[in-house]
Amino acid sequence: MIKVKNLKKSFGSLDVLKGIDYEIKQGQVVTIIGPSGSGKSTFLRCLNLMELPSSGIIEFDGNVIYKKTYPELKKELINAKNDNNYEELQKQYKALRKEEIKNNKKIDKTINTHRQKMGMVFQHFNVFPNMTVLENIILAPVQLKIMTEEEAKQKGMELLKTIGMEEKANEYPKKLSGGQKQRLAIVRAIAMNPKVMLFDEPTSALDPEMVKEVLELIQKTVKTGITAVIVTHEMGFAKNISDKVLFMDDGKIVEEGTPQELFDNPKSPRLIEFLSKVL
Repeated sequence: MIKVKNLKKSFGSLDVLKGIDYEIKQGQVVTIIGPSGSGKSTFLRCLNLMELPSSGIIEFDGNVIYKKTYPELKKELINAKNDNNYEELQKQYKALRKEEIKNNKKIDKTINTHRQKMGMVFQHFNVFPNMTVLENIILAPVQLKIMTEEEAKQKGMELLKTIGMEEKANEYPKKLSGGQKQRLAIVRAIAMNPKVMLFDEPTSALDPEMVKEVLELIQKTVKTGITAVIVTHEMGFAKNISDKVLFMDDGKIVEEGTPQELFDNPKSPRLIEFLSKVL
């Protein structure tokens, strides 16, 4: 469903992602754990191109949605300045750069279509405060002509019923608790019938007593068979819900495996140290 190759992201001189290679299969639930600043959220935001990678390849649902490999070739070119193959590398670099810029212009035209298939839930809810709960849910399906307004309202009410919030349909988000806002954000994403759900630390902004209801909704969502990628600090949740767990540190995937492998038998010293502090 998602494949990334040599994914890198820099902000100025700060290298945040340092070469990520990973493949997420359809229907898998993959959680990403690691210390703050390890690149987890940046990786997630690169998957649907909210952040444009500095270099690398992203494939989604069988299509290349981002490809930028010429910066890597440019580094080879700089290192080979006095070598015999410099001129040949220079030709390759110019040709590759030209081809990829042309291809990415084509990709730009389809990126919104790909994003419609990737629902994303953020730390801070990002619901529209000037719209009612139901209007928040139906906005995108109606605007993008995925459903008629009547169909979207019907589906919106069905979704609100599943989370026990149908009586809140005509209220504004300011009257909702943090947990209710986050559950609204989740069902709003589900309303688009995405193929993948991305969750970026969905409970980090919540009071402890509100965390459980949001985690239960995520668990219910992934049981439908949807592919999900979840960045979380909730270790127990990651252990219970995941098919695979990735441990990231310093912009790289340091270790990956099943929850049992990572939590019960960690191999890398960095993961062992991390778990000793958070468990």
